[in-house]
Amino acid sequence: MKIFVLGAKIQKRLTQVVLNIPKKKLFLTGGSGTLGTEIKKIYPQIISPSSKECDILSLSSLQENLEVYKPDIFIHAAAFTDVKAAEKKSITCNEINVIGTANVIKACKGKKIKLVFISTDYVFDGEKGNYKPSDPINPLSNYAKSKAAAELLVRTYVDHLIIRTSFFGHNFPYERALIDQWTTKDYVDIIAPKILKEATSDKLGIIHVGSLRRSIYEIAKTRNSSVGKIERKDLNVPVPKDVSLSF
Repeated sequence: MKIFVLGAKIQKRLTQVVLNIPKKKLFLTGGSGTLGTEIKKIYPQIISPSSKECDILSLSSLQENLEVYKPDIFIHAAAFTDVKAAEKKSITCNEINVIGTANVIKACKGKKIKLVFISTDYVFDGEKGNYKPSDPINPLSNYAKSKAAAELLVRTYVDHLIIRTSFFGHNFPYERALIDQWTTKDYVDIIAPKILKEATSDKLGIIHVGSLRRSIYEIAKTRNSSVGKIERKDLNVPVPKDVSLSF
């Protein structure tokens, strides 16, 4: 099936992404989140129960859903993603990101399901930038450590695809943006089609998904011309300097 996705206006022009979605049944966790919401807009046929209908902290709940829907591809996007809050709520963060992922793996095993895990560029410490998928990871924050731990679990599952990425919503959500953090993240309407394309491909292992290497401030200015400036030293949470990814 071919799907045409019109992106938002970037640098005064519309971007068009053509996705060739195979005739496979897709299952998504985190459907109410920023990425999940965008994926559902692109591909409405995707199966995405609410967190109450499919609780990743309950192995039996996951097993029941997989028994009912029998998906070919499981996209695990549900996560605790608040980097700042994770510094104070490390137990909750680990429960969702690590234990939840462990349950997903257990539920998928033996069912010939491809498991796609949405990870983060924050698994790197930001000391060098332009990270390749094969580069060693060194997470700094509680959030990043939980995602790194989850990656290790996912790698024990045979048919896995780990997608490291990063994104904002449709707009930049803050009044000020970092001028000294470099990244390949972008807005979700740009990133989501790329993720869906890779998730439904035959690729396995670890890949990176993103856009051009820019500062957070440069990205913010593309959709918020009045955004102010801030530096990493002004924040009270570990923020890596350069987590740009190589694709």
